[in-house]
Amino acid sequence: MRRISSILSLFLISLAFLSSKASAQASIEGVVRDSQTGEPLMGATVILIGTSKGATSNPDGKYAIRNVPAGQYTIRTTFIGYVEARRNIALNDGAAAVENFSLEPVTVEGQEVVVTGQALGQKQAINQQLAANNILNAVSSARIQELPDANAAESIARLPGISVLREGGEGNQVIVRGLAPKYNQITIDGVQMSTSSPNDRSADLSMVSSNMLEGIQVAKSNTADMDADVLGGTVNFELREARQSDTRLPVVVSFLAQAGYNNLSNAYNKYNNYKYVGSIENRFSDGLFGVFAQIDLERKNLTSNELGASYTNYLKDPKSQTDYQTTGLTLSDIPRDRQRINGALVMDYLVPDGKFKLTNFVSSGNTDTRSRQEFFDVLNTQNNYTLSYANSKLTILSNSLDYKQAMPIFNFHSRVSHTYSETKDPNDWSINFMQKDQTGLNQFIDAKNVNPQEVQRAATPNLSTTYLRSIQTTNSFSKERALAAVLDLDREINLSELITADFKVGGKFRHQTRSYDFNLIGQGGGSFVDISAIPITSLISQNFGLPPSDNPNEVPMTHFVDPSFSYGKFLEGDYQMGSPLDFAKLNSMVDLVKANAYLNVPAYAPDAYNSQSFDYSGFEDRSAFYVMSVFNIGQQITFIPGLRYQNLKTSYKAAQGQVNTTATVLYPHIDSTVVQNHANWLPSASLRYKPFSWFDIRLSYSQTLAYPDYNAIIPRASVNGNSIAYNNSSLKPSHSENYDAYLSFYDNTIGLFTIGGFLKRIDNLIFANRIHVTGTNAAQYGPPPAIWIPIPTQTYFVDTYINSPFRIDNYGMELDWQTHFWYLPGPLAGLVFNVNYTHIFSKATYPFLLQVKSGRFITYTDTSYTERLLDQPNDIVNMSLGFDYGGFSARISMLYQTHVFTAGHLFPQLRTNTAAYRRWDLAVKQDLPWFNLQIYGDLNNINGAKDVSEIQGGAGVPRSLQDYGMTADLGLRFR
Repeated sequence: MRRISSILSLFLISLAFLSSKASAQASIEGVVRDSQTGEPLMGATVILIGTSKGATSNPDGKYAIRNVPAGQYTIRTTFIGYVEARRNIALNDGAAAVENFSLEPVTVEGQEVVVTGQALGQKQAINQQLAANNILNAVSSARIQELPDANAAESIARLPGISVLREGGEGNQVIVRGLAPKYNQITIDGVQMSTSSPNDRSADLSMVSSNMLEGIQVAKSNTADMDADVLGGTVNFELREARQSDTRLPVVVSFLAQAGYNNLSNAYNKYNNYKYVGSIENRFSDGLFGVFAQIDLERKNLTSNELGASYTNYLKDPKSQTDYQTTGLTLSDIPRDRQRINGALVMDYLVPDGKFKLTNFVSSGNTDTRSRQEFFDVLNTQNNYTLSYANSKLTILSNSLDYKQAMPIFNFHSRVSHTYSETKDPNDWSINFMQKDQTGLNQFIDAKNVNPQEVQRAATPNLSTTYLRSIQTTNSFSKERALAAVLDLDREINLSELITADFKVGGKFRHQTRSYDFNLIGQGGGSFVDISAIPITSLISQNFGLPPSDNPNEVPMTHFVDPSFSYGKFLEGDYQMGSPLDFAKLNSMVDLVKANAYLNVPAYAPDAYNSQSFDYSGFEDRSAFYVMSVFNIGQQITFIPGLRYQNLKTSYKAAQGQVNTTATVLYPHIDSTVVQNHANWLPSASLRYKPFSWFDIRLSYSQTLAYPDYNAIIPRASVNGNSIAYNNSSLKPSHSENYDAYLSFYDNTIGLFTIGGFLKRIDNLIFANRIHVTGTNAAQYGPPPAIWIPIPTQTYFVDTYINSPFRIDNYGMELDWQTHFWYLPGPLAGLVFNVNYTHIFSKATYPFLLQVKSGRFITYTDTSYTERLLDQPNDIVNMSLGFDYGGFSARISMLYQTHVFTAGHLFPQLRTNTAAYRRWDLAVKQDLPWFNLQIYGDLNNINGAKDVSEIQGGAGVPRSLQDYGMTADLGLRFR
């Protein structure tokens, strides 16, 4: 801290000295608008020719150029897709000039072009991207509002280098440049979203409605004033601000009503999808005070048919690197009913040379899931039928107060914020029936290279020998709360007529608390086929009118099948599911068992180990300080060096214990608290060189971090026989050196074409690891000696986490072309085209514990294998063609991605990649001639693409498959 104080003092003294030498300067401000529609143009570039002075217009079209020496200037305003405007201006010391611009769209002679809808959205994004100091992709306000996407994840899915993870067809997380969601940072108006996961640092983007957004930016390079805990990219969602009413009404009212359809063959309530959005906004007190409020109610049917298969290397030839052995197959029908409410309240107040902004965002979603599964256990020749119920409620809250002020010496920016998230699963349950005599699977026990489709076909179900095995009930609750404060000061200095420097200093502090609580009844104390379960099984038989049996501990499945439920054409008929369990009866069974829990049968008893071993609580303090400068040399060169100090202090408490014969009743453990500090100095530098008005080069270097997952650093340790689960509280943050180079070509005809490359050299990336230790060497991985009794003497397998000792290189290329064919004749001038292509390479070394059996002996070898990073795709292609004509807009888009690496293994035949995924979407909108109404509709996943992953050992042999069908929406919008 002493070093930081010295740097800060030196910086402020230097800044004060430079400021004292500056005389009273002039300023220029104004608004840039479309000359035909009067709409503000966001991202317009306004410069003083022959100087390094310039500014970019904000969402209201406003710009401001300050600290301008007195003199004669030519001011030039440009916006891709519009004719540039020039104007001569004379400034005196201390003058405050106002220069407004109305730009004309570029046109073919004799043809009128009105830039609206998708074309305007594209141009806003292009100009915003060109004006940014870092490497950035954007989705503009006009694009979002013209043809809104289902949610925020879908809105950015078409940007270069982005791939999306889905649940039931709904995008909920993004992968940036092949780096998993936990390596990216998600912010709302610059405030980091609280994570919704109890395990890692990822955020759920499906909670953000695109209807309330002003814009989205994906920053792929870092400067010193940005949070450094990001490896892939920073996604920022800007909430809308109020705009002035152009009518006599006291407020501007907008309303949207939408109905939806799911065409999955066995989806129930296919038409029970809806969305209602209502908003009010206006500016008051002569435009100084603005209020925007919106509420969003929606319901979605996210039913999916899913497959999961498990494999191992061929046990009769364990050294083979081509043969595999199928060990199990799971078929799942998962109806998901998701209901969500989103709300936003944004208020801002303009003061002279400043602005206050209060942002409030809330999202609460409830997902009701009733999952029916059939599991074919090849190794144990069993059939398992399971019905699971989950009712999960996720709530996210974000509040921030932002203040910006231009002062005589400094420009001042401060922000205080509060974020909160919680996930509740108060009453989940699962019931399992098992058939032991599944003789149809015997043929596969030692067979190699068996397609799982053969397993399902060979099975011989027999419900009369399929009995109730287990009933489990769980509840869980996780929450995270964070308070943060940010302070930034900057001062622009004229070093010469052609050189200006914007010196910037700032800091941030964020305090975060987290906790997770999990409770389970009915796990390890026995089975319902045991004699000890007769007190409960007899009650079940009596309550449901089952006939008398010689074995009262056996509850047959035949009485709990729902004849009215249909699986339909499950997975398009490639697999069949049968004998669906009756939800109403099993729900009643759960209520009966819970009401009679006092009978205390081992099969349904509280599980102390699972209810205490995974709980944790704690806090994190993140502090940061930075210095940086933006040097502008004429209009050609911008150089931004910077240095950031960032420290993370973690303090977490978790259980350390030993599983013994009574652990399900009383888990012997102690609570351990571990405190760690991770301090890092992180330099950065970026350079933009613009030799021509139509071309620039951008180079960037930065160092960034990724902090460990929560479930990797909480101080949990558990010994169970010869197995040890040990989290590593001493994990270091992953550290990346990032290099970017981008070439951009742009003018009114070509739009924007970029080609770029990136390289990330990542050290200390964190992997799960299994090691083999013997005797007292294992003591360091377990609970204290007072708990671990007797002293360890045997051989143990330790499952833990490590920082990889090997450097990982992640690199690739991105091409992007955005253009508007305004120069084509007639209606063709309304065509808008976007296409981008990304290819990613990576090389990571994964640890692996190899077990080789030779006779009666087993040898263990610590080894490794080299593959790509998990979640990294090879290729991503996005293409969309839009058309605007009068009040009509349409967009057809295609997403293609292939070979996402989803699971690793030492044996290459067991590694998993996704199959090629190609998806087509269509969106249309038509303005109606009454009351500012619009009718719109969309078709999502028109071609019914499925999420499929396959093992490398066979052609088309699936590891997982998710089919969620096509969805359609039709709505009416008033605005």
